[in-house]
Amino acid sequence: MARTTNRHLAQRFKVALSAGTALPVLLLGMSAPALAQEQPEADQEGTAVSSPRVGDIVVTANKREETLQDTPIAVSVVEAEAIEQAEIQDLLDLQTLVPSLAIRQGQTSGNTNFFIRGFGNGQNAIGLEPSVGVFIDGVYRSRSAASISDLPNLERVEVLRGPQSTLFGKNASVGVISVTTRKPQFEWDGHLESSFGNYGLHRFEAYVTGPVTNTVAVALGGNFNRRDGYVEDLGTGDDYNERDRWGIRGDILWEPSLDVSFRLIGDYDKIDENCCILTNLVEGPTGASIRALGGQFVSEDPFS
Repeated sequence: MARTTNRHLAQRFKVALSAGTALPVLLLGMSAPALAQEQPEADQEGTAVSSPRVGDIVVTANKREETLQDTPIAVSVVEAEAIEQAEIQDLLDLQTLVPSLAIRQGQTSGNTNFFIRGFGNGQNAIGLEPSVGVFIDGVYRSRSAASISDLPNLERVEVLRGPQSTLFGKNASVGVISVTTRKPQFEWDGHLESSFGNYGLHRFEAYVTGPVTNTVAVALGGNFNRRDGYVEDLGTGDDYNERDRWGIRGDILWEPSLDVSFRLIGDYDKIDENCCILTNLVEGPTGASIRALGGQFVSEDPFS
């Protein structure tokens, strides 16, 4: 009886194994019609009609235009639509959309430091060369004050993570922030934007583009950003953390043929603002000495 029982168990195991092997084949055969239904359908005239698909994202991380999928670099891309929806005004606002990017300011706007993946030049000194390179339309901006200005016609921003010194030079050992602006268009277009807020905030931005000839197009943009400071220095009476910057930008595009194009860009920006004062959250052991010397500050108050 033991032999008979073992023989029956063996037969049942073979049947279960055969069923388990046939099940994936059966499911694969059932899924074939579903895959066939997703193929392009033909219209009444027999012409194939392709289904809608997401457009390719074109980047220049390798110093040439190619799709993001074909780029062998860790890169985050923020396109114009996302920039507009998120109200991105300068590079400081960009860190809200790129998780691996952090931007910190020192006592002035010129002491702005960029960090990618937690690495960067953290020294609060204007004379030090950065380890995150900032490029605007392929032109390197050696000082952060020349790269954080408002740009009225952004097309996309690429954040390249990891060393990029091979293509971008020595000041890109941590990564690169590559800003691309819109080219002048051969159709008239433009926009005008204004913003108002507390502390006397008023911001204006304008951009216009259009053709001059069949091969030449121009663009002109400008911005003005002004806001009063909200932190008062009790010693001098000056207000800090203010905004006072403006700029103008001209762009000329010449396309003599479909394969050749030249682009001439000129911009002028000015930043004159008292930036980035800090407050004492906790009074340290030197508090009594500061007060004895006539110093004034309010401790234990984040809004002092």
